[in-house]
Amino acid sequence: MIKTVLAHLSGTDVDRAVLATSFQLVRPFLGHIDCLRVTPDPAALLGQVAQIDMGSSMMLAETLSAIEQRARAAMAEFCKQQDVLRTDSPPEPEAVSASWRETLGEDMDELISQGRFHDLVVVAAGAEAGQALSAAEVGDIVIHGGRPIVLAPKNAQTSPLKTVAIAWKDTPEAARAVTAAMPLLAKAQRIEILSASERDCEATQCVECSDSIVRQLRWHGLNAHGHFVIPAGRAIPDAILESAIEHDADLLVMGAYGHSRLREMVFGGFTQRILRGAGLPVFVFH
Repeated sequence: MIKTVLAHLSGTDVDRAVLATSFQLVRPFLGHIDCLRVTPDPAALLGQVAQIDMGSSMMLAETLSAIEQRARAAMAEFCKQQDVLRTDSPPEPEAVSASWRETLGEDMDELISQGRFHDLVVVAAGAEAGQALSAAEVGDIVIHGGRPIVLAPKNAQTSPLKTVAIAWKDTPEAARAVTAAMPLLAKAQRIEILSASERDCEATQCVECSDSIVRQLRWHGLNAHGHFVIPAGRAIPDAILESAIEHDADLLVMGAYGHSRLREMVFGGFTQRILRGAGLPVFVFH
């Protein structure tokens, strides 16, 4: 089950999308949304700014306070609109609940460390995230966190997850992503397996592999269907994303292909494309 989600609130316009996506994920399980606001160490920041200009130092303090207030307001408004109960201690009531958490540090480091104590981490990322995390920072969280990351789209919805698409490839990362997403797949009414090959000579093998994962999911009693996506002049990541949207998918599940050495991200084209933003929530696991 998905019982606890760590939702990253930045005090910007994307917080609503993060909260909506988090609600979508925990709603079938009556789970809990742990809203995290990470504040840079004000003492260190003010000390640096004060060396330049006392007026700037005061403005920085006011800015940090305003950002926190915006994040708190976004959470309060969302909880009121969706009848989300506020509670800090488990077990939660028989309803979706939420809590506020604030800590000092760096967003990426805190999401990595605290995310390990949650079932999922929800962030807004890439080009759609505005002032939130960069694609490189989210990539580091994916690699080092050890938990699935869900990227909230700009126009997130709170409606139930009825159709889930899987970007399938015969790799350990894709297999692990499917396993991690099984609680959500079990709640879906329909699962669309999307696969594509970079070379024509691999098409038959790609289709057979897709059929195998469809058969495996059907053994679980899931309503799964396979689709071989023809790029037709498009980049494969774009073709998969467009196909997911065409099938009215509410969520895309995929493995993250890449590694990190001394925080230098190396990702494949598909993962890089997703980290820049997509039109639907994306469940990513390495």
